[in-house]
Formats: sequence, C-alpha cells, structure tokens
Amino acid sequence: MDKTLIKTAYSQQREPRLAAAELHRQLYQPGLECVIFFCSVEYDLPALAAALTGSFGTTPLLGCTTAGEITPVGYQRGSITGFALAAEHFAVEAVQINDLCNFSFGDAQSLMQELLRSLERRAITALEGNSFALSLLDGLAIREEVVLNALSDSLHKIPLVGGSAGGALDFQDTHVFYQGKFSSDAAIIVLINTHCPFEVFSSHHLQPKDSKLVVTAADPQARVVQEFNAEPAALEYARAVGVPLDELDLKTFALHPIGVTIHDRCFIRSIRQVNDDLSLTFFCAVDEGIVFSTCSRGDQMRHLQDLLASLENAVGKPQLIIGCDCILRRIEIDHLQLQQQMSQLFIDSNTIGFETYGEQIHAMHVNQTFSGVAIGAPHD
Repeated sequence: MDKTLIKTAYSQQREPRLAAAELHRQLYQPGLECVIFFCSVEYDLPALAAALTGSFGTTPLLGCTTAGEITPVGYQRGSITGFALAAEHFAVEAVQINDLCNFSFGDAQSLMQELLRSLERRAITALEGNSFALSLLDGLAIREEVVLNALSDSLHKIPLVGGSAGGALDFQDTHVFYQGKFSSDAAIIVLINTHCPFEVFSSHHLQPKDSKLVVTAADPQARVVQEFNAEPAALEYARAVGVPLDELDLKTFALHPIGVTIHDRCFIRSIRQVNDDLSLTFFCAVDEGIVFSTCSRGDQMRHLQDLLASLENAVGKPQLIIGCDCILRRIEIDHLQLQQQMSQLFIDSNTIGFETYGEQIHAMHVNQTFSGVAIGAPHD
C-alpha cells in the first residue's frame, strides 16, 4: 500500500495511553488530513480520549465505539483500529450533530450547507462525483431514520454510507468521538473529497421466502412490534421460523432473519430482543401494516468474495475499504466458525471497520449488511 495515501493500524493494548501511542506510531506521517478510528467500548473512554488527543495533537480525530473491530489482522474484539488519510489525496470536513432527539429537517439543511461550503473551499477536486459522506451515529439513540431522511436532500448527489456505533450486547453503551471527547445521543457526518476512485456499497447474502408476517400492532417510536398476524409477535415469529419461544435470542435472530421487499429488493429488519410481554424490539424502523418475509441465508463467505471482486473491478486494488459490518453477521460467522477465513478476506482487501448496531446507505437505515466504501489508488 502507498504509505503516503492511506495508513492503517490497530492495537490490542488495554491501557489507553499505550493503545494511543501504538496507534500513533503506526499512523503518523507529515501531512495527515485526519484519523478515523473504531474502538471497543470496553476502554476507559475518557482516558482514551485524553490519550488519543495527547498523541495526535492537532490532527483531526473522528471515531466511534464498536461491537467488534475489523483490523489489519482481521476480526478482533477489545481493540482499537483506524486509518489515516493523507492531505495530498483527501480533503475532509466533519461536524457533530448533538441532541439527536430534537434534530429536524431545518437543522439538517443549514448544517449541511455550511459543511459543503467548508469542503468546497478546501476541495482538491470537483465535489460532484469525487466526494462521499461517512455517517457514524449513536446506535442507541433510535434516530437513524429521521437523521438520514433529513440529511439526504441536503447532500444532493453525494452518496452517504455509514454505521451505528456499537457496544456490548447488553445494548447499554454506545458513543461517537469528535473534537477530543466521546458523546452519546450524537452523530458525526464526515465529508470526504478525493481524486482517488471510490465505490460506495451495501450488500447482504439473504433471500426472502414465502412465509409472511404482517405487523398488526406496533409502537413505531420504540421500534417495537406487539403483534404479527394478530398474534403475540414473539410467538408468531417463533412459529414462522420453527424455533421454540424460549430459544429466541440474538443468535436465533441472526440465523433466522426477516425482511421487507421493496421494488424487488429485500431489506432486512433485524430483531434485537424479546420483551416480557412477547413483543419484539427491532434495530430498525417498524410500523403497522408492514409485511415481513422470513429469509434464507446464502453463503456469506462466497457472497463477500464476490462483492470484493466487484469492488476491485470498480476501483482497482482497494487501498482501503471502510467497512460497516452488522453485529448479527458476526454472530452468524461465529456460529459457522468462519472467523479465520472471513478475516483473511478482510486482510487481503485492506478493510478497516467495525461491527455495528445498524448500517446506513444513502437515506436508508438497514440491518444485517456489509456496507462501506472502497477506495482505490489515484490514476496516474
């Protein structure tokens, strides 16, 4: 990899100062535009924030917490990983959105207009066709759909991709990082302009089947389905996928996904948990009248191989793939004992990323996908 273009790094050090120092040793070079990192929520986050800021000084730092990391050595947990972009090849502008609960369409317009003006002043090439947006959202704020819809018009033709910050599987703690501190109920929008070829993508290996689950009672604000087909949601889901009610857990939801078909495309709506009243809480938006299909799982490894081949065909050998990989995909990989093989694919394709609580593509919040952007070397 051209070291002046993009550098990648990771550390398994648990002490924040040692982790930050190791990341700095691997990433620093003169003329850095920014560093983007993904870290385990297990770190002492205030201490890590101070250590990273101390190590990198004035270099802009952006990041979020994870449910697992994709590093230069493949899948890891309890680590920190990241990449550095060289100013010669990238212009980056970023902003943090606070108080997501009250974020509006008007807020998005003024925010993005200013961000786009800032990028245009510093751009190294024309914005249209040479820029993309990376979104990192608090995965527990339950505001992805609202924020994405508000942002989509303001971005015009600039594609957006990203992920919802992850954490432990008790769903208690997720954060984004901006200007020296970790925050919750917040999002970071990063605009990246480059003369390097890139390809934004979102893909999964799942196919809808004939069994239908119609949402007949729901609480959309809480992303809770109370009834499928006029029956308690958990009971009807368990019946449809052929799993006993008392075995419903994240692993079951990963191995027995359900989705919504729109214009012949299947969009997965992943279940997060069973509630005491036999309702189901989802990672994504739900509403009454939505018709879900149970889904079959294809070959996740073959699917990733094919996707990576298509990305290489589009941009040449990737210098970096920023990868947002749903935590439920990792649960399936662990179940199938494919960690080593999948890690090697990520190593070979220069993928750096994280396991998410959901992914974003353009104006959509999706689940159980591998989404991101592949960046190739600049043309001579």
